[in-house]
Amino acid sequence: MTAMSSKLPRDPVQLCWFRQSRTEYMAASLTSELCHWLIQLGVRPDLLVRGTKVVADEVRHSAMCHELYLHAGGQPRQVPLDRRSLRHADDPDADIADRAITAAGELAVEESIALPVFKTRLRNATDPLAREVVEIILKDEATHRGFAWDLLEELVRVRGVDHVREWCRPRLAFWLRIYLRARLEDEPVQYSDAQLGMGLIQRGEHWRLMLACVSEVVIPRFQKLGVLEADCDLNRLRDELEAVVG
Repeated sequence: MTAMSSKLPRDPVQLCWFRQSRTEYMAASLTSELCHWLIQLGVRPDLLVRGTKVVADEVRHSAMCHELYLHAGGQPRQVPLDRRSLRHADDPDADIADRAITAAGELAVEESIALPVFKTRLRNATDPLAREVVEIILKDEATHRGFAWDLLEELVRVRGVDHVREWCRPRLAFWLRIYLRARLEDEPVQYSDAQLGMGLIQRGEHWRLMLACVSEVVIPRFQKLGVLEADCDLNRLRDELEAVVG
């Protein structure tokens, strides 16, 4: 993996797994930076061990997704990476404890949403290699989700719920921005059975699964932690997002 330009493949299956390889590599870098902060903050050793395992898992996922891209007929090429995508950019001047809260919160969101998506990918996949790759990622994502929420809970305990709520609350809508702006009425071109068999998922179903996860899993988890009020819902967060980004 190097930071160099490269045209994206046009074939939907190749494009899916080429992009997923990049996403997994970015996740490894971002979690590695988070772990560096956690070492400096002196969090519990078990959380550090779990965090470093997430980094190793994401690197392995990136390699497997690239192998699946090649298996789908992709030409050997390096995955283009923007160096800025390999570091946490939010609030760069803030204390690392608060930056760690942001990183843990965003990780909790992404890993939670990955689960129903990869469960559906596994349901669709009929190609043996696609099933193997998706099944491994799905299993690992469950442990990554547990790590992220446990870490956030630990940061609430250490920093205090009032502080974490004050830090998280104005940022939550932005963390969820991709999903809050989902256009569920738009139904893109449908993938064929053969493409679904390679672990793809229909775009409309993809968006619906992610938005349902935000509503039914992510928002309640933030509420349980005490950083989001009990009566907050998708509509309120959408309004907040529009007020910030327009």
